[in-house]
Amino acid sequence: MPSTYAVAAKAAGLEIITWSFDRSGPLEDGGGYYYTGVNNFINNDGDEYTVLDVVVQQVGATRVFADWPAVITYYANCFGLK
Repeated sequence: MPSTYAVAAKAAGLEIITWSFDRSGPLEDGGGYYYTGVNNFINNDGDEYTVLDVVVQQVGATRVFADWPAVITYYANCFGLK
């Protein structure tokens, strides 16, 4: 379920753009600061794709910036996104 802020941003016609997607440490250790909202639900680096899928499919982010863009590119290619 998207946050109230995400719903309001989309209703206002704004694009949701995220930043620093894969900046934190290993997800088996909770992922660090950037994953504080979901660190109770992640336990391995593969969960990064689960988090990314929620951000794109449920929250509706149209752009995702990352320090290591291979993760984002791989995800986008698998789903045919541009």
